[in-house]
Amino acid sequence: MPNPRRDPALWLGILGIAVLFALLRWNNLGAPLTRDEGEYAYAAQLLIHGSVPYESSFLQKPPMVAYCYAVAQLMAPHAFWLPRLLAGVFAALATLLLGSIARREFGAGVALPAMALMTPMVLLPGIEQFIANTEMFMLLPLMATVAVYVHNRDGARVAWLAAGALAGLTLCFKYTAFPFLAVVFVAWSLDAWRTRSSLGALSSRWLSALLGCVVTAAIVLAPFLLRDGGKRLWECTIVFNRFYAASSEFGSTEVLERIREFARSWWILFLIPLGLLIERRTRVWFWAVMFLAGWITTAGSYYGHYYIAIMPFWALLVAVALRDLAAWAARKMAQPEDRMRRALTAVVLCFVFLPDARWMIRTKEQFATDKLASWGSFLESPLVAARIAQITSPRDLVYVAGSEPQILCYARRFSPTRFITAYPLMIPTPLAAGYQAEAIRDLQRDAPAAIVLVRTPTTWLNEPASPPEFIDFLRKLLAEDYDVVGGYLAGHWQEPMDRPEVSHCTMVLFKRKSP
Repeated sequence: MPNPRRDPALWLGILGIAVLFALLRWNNLGAPLTRDEGEYAYAAQLLIHGSVPYESSFLQKPPMVAYCYAVAQLMAPHAFWLPRLLAGVFAALATLLLGSIARREFGAGVALPAMALMTPMVLLPGIEQFIANTEMFMLLPLMATVAVYVHNRDGARVAWLAAGALAGLTLCFKYTAFPFLAVVFVAWSLDAWRTRSSLGALSSRWLSALLGCVVTAAIVLAPFLLRDGGKRLWECTIVFNRFYAASSEFGSTEVLERIREFARSWWILFLIPLGLLIERRTRVWFWAVMFLAGWITTAGSYYGHYYIAIMPFWALLVAVALRDLAAWAARKMAQPEDRMRRALTAVVLCFVFLPDARWMIRTKEQFATDKLASWGSFLESPLVAARIAQITSPRDLVYVAGSEPQILCYARRFSPTRFITAYPLMIPTPLAAGYQAEAIRDLQRDAPAAIVLVRTPTTWLNEPASPPEFIDFLRKLLAEDYDVVGGYLAGHWQEPMDRPEVSHCTMVLFKRKSP
């Protein structure tokens, strides 16, 4: 049997995946921070300075993503792009784990195709998800949990303990990973029962997994549990998200639109899995269930990052189908199976990253401009933050009226209120009125030295069904206590600026009047 380590095709495949990985990310690493990244970076900024998210910033995600951003900031305080590099490392390691899992489950011929497919798929069509979002980090502990199961299907309690610890870490990135983890442990339990048929042995393994999960979660959540018993953490990540998931941002319409978008760009990925019908494989059912469980984790959202966690399992199913199709075609055409599999994989991969091709050849400046111009006020944020840093001191508080917390990160300033995005204030929920009253009290108690008013539709500051109290208060506050410094008018910064011009701006900077 030939040594796989000396197989030139193997190393060429690995090199090709590495090159594709770099091509997909070279021009977007340094693009301006987006809203979600600003939210996580601000939470990290609080942690580094001794404050805590949830109490000092309304963070909707569990804290692991804030820890990742804090590590990046400690490594390079002024490299705002470092979390993206770190997220890329997490994704690359998760891809390697997928290859290990595929090799163990279906043989060496599935590993490289699965890894090659996953590389562009986690970015979604058009390199939509180049940012360092929660799901990109979550891929690593999720795939590590699956890998422990796959490599230790008859494993002892220590394997269950390790898997439980990794599952706890996964949940501390995002609670919606639970369906994935439930499928893994249910399948593992069925395997263990078939092997031992002992309720006692199975119970001890479940207790080991539970212990690993609880200990890991307790360590991750300790700062917030010790602070207030986890009250604010529960409110932001459970109570509010329950109402948020019931809002108009989620539902069958949004899921169908996302599926249609996938079908337009990746129609071949819907077609190739039909090859799984050629040969019935006993382990395919598990990966099909994991793939279906992934759609539950999206909570019915249109937002692309909710779908990142599905991609490893989709890639694996497609890779298995490609292997079966290649074997069938090789028999029909009397060709070597390996050659047929590589050819089919290359063709499918070309179709997968075809929607990304035009973005891969953009310059860094072109990518940032073309991609972010329609997303929100992200291109303007660094300049506005620089101006804030000039007119305020590091001890001054700054309020961003909108959902652009990246401005606070660029300026290295803190907000007088935990509502650094407008979501909790403006999304119509039973909590909105109370949150608006809290934000008003915060701004009255600690008057910010500067206020940035964001007026783009994507900032969520003007929602028709929201209570009007906060907007009325903000208008009065700006009119009476603040002077206009400058603003973005017709795509360029204008300073000085008259009050009547404010209504035509996308972003306006105000400074508090001298007492």
